[in-house]
Amino acid sequence: MRKKLLLVMALLACTAVRASAMPYEEPYADHEPVSLTLADSIGMALATSESIDGAEASRREAKWSLSAARRATGPSVGWNAQALRIGGKNYRSANEAHDRYGDPHQVTQMTVSGYVFGNEDLPVVKEETGTVGAYAMRNTFSNSWNLTIPIYTGGQLEGRMDASRYRLNQADLNLENTREEVRYQAAEAYANLLHQENLTKIAGEAVDMAKTQLRLISDQYSEGAVAKADVLMMEVQLANCRKNLVSAKSATEVARSTLASIVGLPQDTMIQPSDIFSYEPYPKELTECEEYALAHRPDGLAAEYAKKAAEAQKDEAKAGYRPRVTGSVGQSISSNHPFGSERSSGWEAGIGLSWSIFDNGVTAANVEGAKAVIDQAEASAEHIRKQIRLQTRSAYLNMRAAEENIRETADAVGKAEQNYVIAKVRYEEGVDILLNVTDAQERLTQARSNYYTALYQYNLYRAALDKAMGIPVQMDATSYVEAEEMGKSADVAAQMAALPVDATPEGNPSEEPSEKESSSIEIVEEMAGEAGK
Repeated sequence: MRKKLLLVMALLACTAVRASAMPYEEPYADHEPVSLTLADSIGMALATSESIDGAEASRREAKWSLSAARRATGPSVGWNAQALRIGGKNYRSANEAHDRYGDPHQVTQMTVSGYVFGNEDLPVVKEETGTVGAYAMRNTFSNSWNLTIPIYTGGQLEGRMDASRYRLNQADLNLENTREEVRYQAAEAYANLLHQENLTKIAGEAVDMAKTQLRLISDQYSEGAVAKADVLMMEVQLANCRKNLVSAKSATEVARSTLASIVGLPQDTMIQPSDIFSYEPYPKELTECEEYALAHRPDGLAAEYAKKAAEAQKDEAKAGYRPRVTGSVGQSISSNHPFGSERSSGWEAGIGLSWSIFDNGVTAANVEGAKAVIDQAEASAEHIRKQIRLQTRSAYLNMRAAEENIRETADAVGKAEQNYVIAKVRYEEGVDILLNVTDAQERLTQARSNYYTALYQYNLYRAALDKAMGIPVQMDATSYVEAEEMGKSADVAAQMAALPVDATPEGNPSEEPSEKESSSIEIVEEMAGEAGK
């Protein structure tokens, strides 16, 4: 039975070592590395994001819609022209008259207006001047110009302008929300790359420890101090560590490509993150974070503008109950030639009133539909408020849990290192078995991995908390709303709410680590030292 076990272990070791001995090709051997800080990554992502481009296009569309609604309140000028070929019985006499007299022209004719009194043989001849040929003939042309201006629309145009203005405000806030989302995506990708590199480093250290241990065991085996089974077991352990290293490297390259895509670089770019994970206690309580989020989240404030736009649409729909007054000025001409006026010419100016007394309930249906849109907007706004609270609370609690895990796992790293050293010494002195050494090595690797994972999660959840709270990127949403409520236009409100170019909002993940922040290694040493005391 022992021989069979040794044979199986030998076959497994040979297979694993052969697989792990395959050369690992670096995918970026021919590319110059690009060193990026977290701030660089966020800035590049904000500058190249297609999502932001789409949000900016939506904002331009909303602005032009508002411009169209405003321009609809002014005058409009229309021109109508016709050029017709006519014929048939109705126009036969007119064509014959035209053929006889030609185009309209002045003629002088002698007409008999009467007779001399008492002498009926002596007519009284009178000379008269007139126009002949003014008939519609084979070709006829007409032109008309008309200027109209709405005087009173029952609130239709006013409601349309209000709705368009609120949609523009909503688009501004959605744009800022998109920026915050892109910032979080960049921070998440950057943190993930750092985390995968740390895990790769830990996997590499595990391979080095296994190699060192294998050399020692091989030397002892040559001297006859240990059994062949220990050598085979260590070879299997080394093969497993190498497999883990290959998987860690693969995950790192995927994370590197993901970050490159987000920041707008080719996906085969060799990005080297120059920042490190840092730990700095978060100063705010959960209630403060929730209150800030409800007051500053752009998508929450945008939902309120969606409600206002729906209410303005209801006012627009109610215009169907009211009359409309329009002013107009127009002129029309017609001729046998383009732009001529010899056949007819006239103008008119005045005011027109129209009122739909009965429209079979169309206006009432439109009003009820607008009310349903308001209800829908209110429900959506309430749902967004709940999501804001939930996202803020979840990110905060997860961040606090990760913060606690940093301390716990840092203590575990120190203890795992001590345990590994003790296990090696005991094995080398022949008072312990190899299995305890490999277990100690695995525990040390797992402890280090747990610590880096906790540090990664703390930074990631802190970035998620910034997103959940609505920490601004380029525009303070609350200041924007305050400016809009003061009567400022969307452009002016955006300028008043814009952050300085070099501003670093509190809690913004783009801020550089301060001198007080320590590296992960320093934190491990500090916490391990405290645990040793």
